[in-house]
Amino acid sequence: MEEVIKYFESLEARIAEYEKRIAVLEEAQQTNEAVIASMEAEIEELKSRPAPEPQVVEKVVEKVVEKVVEKPVEIPVSRDIEISKEPGASPQSNGESGLRLEGQTEEPAPAPVVEEQSSPKAAVYGKPVDDIRQAISLGDRFLYQRELFGQNAELMQRTLTEINELQSFDEAMSYINSRFQWDSESNSYQQFIVSLHRRFG
Repeated sequence: MEEVIKYFESLEARIAEYEKRIAVLEEAQQTNEAVIASMEAEIEELKSRPAPEPQVVEKVVEKVVEKVVEKPVEIPVSRDIEISKEPGASPQSNGESGLRLEGQTEEPAPAPVVEEQSSPKAAVYGKPVDDIRQAISLGDRFLYQRELFGQNAELMQRTLTEINELQSFDEAMSYINSRFQWDSESNSYQQFIVSLHRRFG
C-alpha cells in the first residue's frame, strides 16, 4: 500500500512539473506572437507611408552637393619657395612641378642609378645564396622530398649538406648524377637545378 501511495505522489509531482513547463512554453509563445504582431504592424505602417515627392528628393540632393562644394580642397604649399615671374623665363624642372624657382641653378637631373647584376646568371636564376637551403622554398622542399628523394627527408637533408660542401656547379651535377637516377625532364628536377645555380653562382 505504501508503494502505491509513493507511486501516486511521484506521479503528481511529475504532472505538476509538466504543467509548469507547459505554462512557461505558453508564455514564451504568447511573447513571440506579440513580437511578431508588433513587427507586422510596423511593416504595414512602413508600406503605407507615401513615397517622397521628386521635388523633395531634388532639394535634399542639392543641399548635399552644396555642402560638398562649400569645402574646397586645401593643398599645402611650402612658404619658403618663391615662384619666378620673370617674363620669357623657361621653366626648369623641380621634382614634378615644372616651375623655375628663385635661386635655382640650371643643373641637369642626375642619371638614374642602375644596379649591376653580379653575373648574367643572377638575372636568370635569382640572387646567389651561400646555402642551397636558402634557395628552396617550403613548397619546393616538400616537392623535392616527394618526387626526388622518395619521401626520405633524412636523405634529402644529407644530400643538401654534402652539396653545400662542394666547390662548383659541375661538381654538384656529377655528385647528383652518380647517386640518383632523376628524370631530367620533370619540373621538380628542373627547379632543383635552378637552386643549384643559385648556390654556385
